[in-house]
Amino acid sequence: MKIWLAAGLMAICFILLGLGIHIEGLHSIDRGIGDFFFGLRTESLNPAIKAMSELGSTTGYIVVLAFVLIITLLLRRWRTAIWLTVSLAAGWLVNKGLKVLYHRERPQLWDSLVEPDGFSFPSGNAMVSIAFYGLIGLILLRSGRRWIRVCGVAVFVIILLIGLSRLYLGVHYTSDIVGGFLAGGCIAALCYKGWRSSSDSMK
Repeated sequence: MKIWLAAGLMAICFILLGLGIHIEGLHSIDRGIGDFFFGLRTESLNPAIKAMSELGSTTGYIVVLAFVLIITLLLRRWRTAIWLTVSLAAGWLVNKGLKVLYHRERPQLWDSLVEPDGFSFPSGNAMVSIAFYGLIGLILLRSGRRWIRVCGVAVFVIILLIGLSRLYLGVHYTSDIVGGFLAGGCIAALCYKGWRSSSDSMK
């Protein structure tokens, strides 16, 4: 029940945020936070941030999915493999639909350090990362082993860094990232519910 409640709350918050993306007050917040990250840029930091952002790219997802599928299939965690695949596919497909629906243009306030693709809201990197990596993190947190739970926490730190990297690179507004986390978090919660309801739990 708590999972359904969390998914519902995230969905409602996303809808409300989507209704406000053209409000000047939100634009001011987006500009202020974007200016802050723009001020953090250095030539020495740029490569590391770009590398972090790549974890939220299609290439990054494919590499991680392949690695995780190998592990889960070797352990005969068939349903875990299925739900991880579903979370990635759902995050990617729903994001494409939402981008078309909201039709928000990319920020033009800062020089982009990478070439963005498609519309801006919600952030695909943030949304798909938390839908896919977030499910991995939730599964790891259910382990009885402390070091595995620590790995689960680390996954969520990485997800946060992926979102922040998009602000640093100047290709998203903060509201894009938050919207992506909310929509992707809803998908992760629903997939986690489906995974838990199955008999294939990771020990």
